[in-house]
Amino acid sequence: MKKMAMWAAVLLLGCAGVSQGELKIAYVDVEKVFNEYDVTKQNDAKLKEEGKGKTQERTGMVDEIKKLKDEAELLSEGARKEKEAAIEEKLKTLREFDEKTKGELKNKRDYLLKKIFDDIRVTIEEIGKSEKYDLIFNDRALLYKTASFDITDKVTQAMNEKAKKEPASSEKSSEEKAKVEAKEKKK
Repeated sequence: MKKMAMWAAVLLLGCAGVSQGELKIAYVDVEKVFNEYDVTKQNDAKLKEEGKGKTQERTGMVDEIKKLKDEAELLSEGARKEKEAAIEEKLKTLREFDEKTKGELKNKRDYLLKKIFDDIRVTIEEIGKSEKYDLIFNDRALLYKTASFDITDKVTQAMNEKAKKEPASSEKSSEEKAKVEAKEKKK
């Protein structure tokens, strides 16, 4: 039903545009813009680096548990039970660490993705207004398209130019906002 309404609106706008002049239409490959956006690449690298750090931290915890298990095998029954209690506590800490880390990284990633897609939408709107487009579609919604209506490269270029002009402090504030949102979601 929504698709029918959308197509009806397109047809109505098309008819109205014909009577007033030429209808200016374009489309954008949002996925391509996302993948070629410099900020996307920077965020991916930061998240991978953060993930590596967490993996190293986790590996240290796992090694400590293995060491405790090896020590427990050599102990008497009473001492072994104490060591097993310590091992259980370490395992609990490890599970909590895994959950916390997974949640934090997911929340940060989600926040950064939302910000990027908001930036893409804003840039498309700016180009649409400045170049007087009547309609700009996501290319995934189109069954047939001609390359002459594609403004994907224009959007990508505009976004990358904007990202270069923005100070590095905005990146830090984005990271801080992501951390705050992650903490708020936990509550």
